[in-house]
Amino acid sequence: MNGTENLQPTASVQSKKYRTPLVNQSKKPADKLIKGAIILSLGSIITKVIGAFYRIPLTHLLGSEGLGIYQTAFPVYCILLTLSSTGVPTAIAKLVASGYSEKSVLNRSLAIFLPIGALGTVFLCLFSKIIAVSQANERAYLAYIALSPSVFAVTAISCIRGYFQGRANMVPTALSQIIEQAIKLIFGLTLCTLINGSPMLKGALACLAVTLSETIALLYLIITFKRREDYRFNTFVLPFKRLIATLLPISLSTVLLPVSRVFDSFTVIRFLSEYTPLATNLYGIYTGSVESVSGVPVAVCYAIACSVIPTLSRLFAKGEREESKKTVLKAISLTLFLSTASGLALFLFSDLITSVLYSGLTAGEKAITSSLLSLSFFSVIGLSLLQTLNACLVATDRQAVPCIFLAIGVAVKFFIQPKLLKNPDYGIFACLYSDIVCYFVAVFLNLLYIIINYFKERILYENNLDRSWKRGE
Repeated sequence: MNGTENLQPTASVQSKKYRTPLVNQSKKPADKLIKGAIILSLGSIITKVIGAFYRIPLTHLLGSEGLGIYQTAFPVYCILLTLSSTGVPTAIAKLVASGYSEKSVLNRSLAIFLPIGALGTVFLCLFSKIIAVSQANERAYLAYIALSPSVFAVTAISCIRGYFQGRANMVPTALSQIIEQAIKLIFGLTLCTLINGSPMLKGALACLAVTLSETIALLYLIITFKRREDYRFNTFVLPFKRLIATLLPISLSTVLLPVSRVFDSFTVIRFLSEYTPLATNLYGIYTGSVESVSGVPVAVCYAIACSVIPTLSRLFAKGEREESKKTVLKAISLTLFLSTASGLALFLFSDLITSVLYSGLTAGEKAITSSLLSLSFFSVIGLSLLQTLNACLVATDRQAVPCIFLAIGVAVKFFIQPKLLKNPDYGIFACLYSDIVCYFVAVFLNLLYIIINYFKERILYENNLDRSWKRGE
């Protein structure tokens, strides 16, 4: 994607710092990309269908107030997950696919991130009350306590998933995601049905179901790993510095969107409360009802981003520049097609989706939900493309680039969202509009970077040919 110095590693190059080892690849890149994407897409679809079945009765059991409390805890929770685990599968998958010793990649990743996950669990539990009060929603503190153990569990899950994804084995990831949703549905609905209480208590019980689901998913992955613990032999042992150099920009990139969600949790209810008593309800509708539906096509498209990393990393490590470009183009095309088709479905059938999934909402809440869903057409395309472009840049050793561009997009959101929220004409729609702007700013910059570097390589190649022709070579 950029320059030619890293595209053809040789024996002499391998001794240099942070160079990627050579790997072999027997199957066609397109086959691996499509196969992996199909497996993860099916897993995501099943997961989201289970999640939708869960969300419908959960909305009835919690009510919009309880749902708002439940959703208030997730932005901060997601920040801790990002710091301890979110970028881990991507980084581990890249390093394993690039040819480093699988055992050293996995063991060193666990040695670094399990302690971080444990600290996240302790932090969330100890400071639950302080965080909830600062969000102007003190009743959410029980939800934080119930969620806290899952931070450690998800850290371990992320490391093991990254190991399997780096080997282009997407089945454990897909199955573990299905297990998570199934267990969350069973325990969440059971606890919220059997135990009567306030919206605060029921929101906490729903969060406890999340912790139970992550714990059982971790047990499944550990059992699967133990049964298939057949490390591939490789002489390239992963240095800690290389691991950190890969993980750090990826983690910073993945933390930016959760940071924007934390920003929402501290600003949306506060600003909306100035002119509506339903601020918590509206926040719950957008972050709970709307994003849970619009997240389905985004999750399906995320399968393409996950699959392109091992495929493109192998091609890049072998120096197959033209195949790398074809893989990038195929990944972008697939993402654009799927996201546009699914986003269009949301746009056209938003009223029907709202009526079927959220019949318990009031007429006014249904109208707002339907309008937000229809406009989510744009956010689905933007976020889906952003995922794939980031994955392509990471796979080609450009980890810092998507981090910088997404930071610019998030900064633009931070600038415009408060101004929109203060205007009653926009209300909760200010969140959606600012998200759309954030995604498309980052997408535009990523695409511009890829196009410029593509033409730079082509010009360099043509100039070399021209000089060779003049010398008579």
